[in-house]
Amino acid sequence: MKNLKYILTFLLTALIFSACNQSTDKKSEKAAENEEVVKSKNVTETISTDINKLEKLLDLSAYRPTSVKFKYIYINNSGQNERISVPGPSDYTLEALLYFDTVTMEKFYEFDRNAEYDAPNFKKEQFNFDWLPNDIQEELLNSNLNYHGHPDFFFGTGNNGKSWYLENKILIRKETN
Repeated sequence: MKNLKYILTFLLTALIFSACNQSTDKKSEKAAENEEVVKSKNVTETISTDINKLEKLLDLSAYRPTSVKFKYIYINNSGQNERISVPGPSDYTLEALLYFDTVTMEKFYEFDRNAEYDAPNFKKEQFNFDWLPNDIQEELLNSNLNYHGHPDFFFGTGNNGKSWYLENKILIRKETN
């Protein structure tokens, strides 16, 4: 009888752990539905279409895109891994494709017509992200030769942000110095 009690306790404990692991797996599957995350040593690359996650990286309060796709590369230099013996500041790169309706894009162009700023002389190759769909890459590469991008006026990237306007789309690049 004593052994039966231990066996039942063990089976019940195993069942509880099994149930806990299943619910956790479902949460991670659901979270990963619209994103792909690759970790290698201290580098984490995320490609996502989750506008709420992008909102943590860019200020979308003034102009919220209709949809997004972005790649965020985070290099953890905190010293919490074997590669780094002396911790330092972590680095990141954000590449984003933001889709807007025609009315919102016109607001960007209207601001641009009235703004005074030095031409940034960005190169379109800086915005030819390897994860962009082929049609967007083609639109970028065929864009006006006299166009050299914009500083970011709208998404809170400061001096670290660059933008390139396409038809109803904006490409953003932001990185640590």
